[in-house]
Amino acid sequence: MTIEIISKIERFDHKIFMKIYKNEALKRNRIIIFAKIFSFFGNMYFWGVFWLILTVYGYITKDYGLFCLMTGGGIQSVIIHVLVRFKLVSRNRPFITLEKEGVAQHDDLIRENKSFPSGHVAFFLFFGTLIAFYYQSWLVLMIFIILDIIMAITRLILGVHFPTDVIAGFGFGLLYALIFLYGTAIYWISLFYWIGHTYSPIIHEWLYYIFQIP
Repeated sequence: MTIEIISKIERFDHKIFMKIYKNEALKRNRIIIFAKIFSFFGNMYFWGVFWLILTVYGYITKDYGLFCLMTGGGIQSVIIHVLVRFKLVSRNRPFITLEKEGVAQHDDLIRENKSFPSGHVAFFLFFGTLIAFYYQSWLVLMIFIILDIIMAITRLILGVHFPTDVIAGFGFGLLYALIFLYGTAIYWISLFYWIGHTYSPIIHEWLYYIFQIP
């Protein structure tokens, strides 16, 4: 019975995906280009650059609050995400499952073939929630939610996720945030500040030796 229900959901999922993917209005070249550009902001390459900026900002201002949230939350949530995506579910992307129906990959930054849940949608909302929490702003959270809806649509247009992948991405993004902010964040922050106090003199000496930074 369970297998039958899953099969029905998957068939319905494929049907909805194909309607969106084959929509002529969404297959225009400028739409594809926009989808590729916008999707980049959900990629880990983008969040890696953002993390480096926070690192420099923290060193200059000595304000490591958001840096600690993003680092601890990122490490913890990536571990959970990888376990779910590659061990528990291991679902192939549309351009693999529906290759015979003409579905192609349009995201050149994709380096793996599993799709559930959508990492772009999950982590865009997750990191957005951390930023909103840090600045205590409901407006920031609402902006990220709206942008995350657009992110989800771009993933369908690019042929790399099914509808249930991006819907689950919303759920997992919020779940990661709840687990971290109301469960483990205090322990991560304590760990990072302990590391900072312990190794700060060594880091300062290294920076002075390499870059002559006092």
